[in-house]
Amino acid sequence: MNTAIDLSNALRQLPLEAPANNAWPALQAHLPRKRVWLKPALAMVASTALAVLLWQAGGEPVTTPGVGEATLAEQAEIETLMEHSARLETAFYAQQDDAISSASVIAANLGIEDQLAVIDAGLSEQPAPEQARALWQQRVNLLDQGLQLNRTNADFNAAGRHYDLALATTN
Repeated sequence: MNTAIDLSNALRQLPLEAPANNAWPALQAHLPRKRVWLKPALAMVASTALAVLLWQAGGEPVTTPGVGEATLAEQAEIETLMEHSARLETAFYAQQDDAISSASVIAANLGIEDQLAVIDAGLSEQPAPEQARALWQQRVNLLDQGLQLNRTNADFNAAGRHYDLALATTN
């Protein structure tokens, strides 16, 4: 027996009173606390760490007697990569928007941040110039990928489409 119900009238007839015992406070007490990510604070810490590294280097390429032109060129390339990394990192954190991002995009951003932490730990050990250049290049590439991910996610959301659905349809 199918009976047609006028849903809008049925909902209007429901009482507007709250229940006598609200279960939310008890439920909320058992939920784990959400970790708050302060993106501006993280960006400030990263840029401060970069500034300290640049300050320790004295802002000028360090030269040792007998070092050839290749080392000077490598140091200049490292400085260029450091500057590029700083610009990309600022843009990467500015592009992140958890309000429009899906869980997979947020997880990818967190994964990128974890990988950046590993690279930064390697750089803090003051490796040889060749290895430092490789680490800075990895950092630039990683930030560029993260920036592209966030821009694509924002573009899809602006068009009313979901990034995860677009990924699923390409597989």
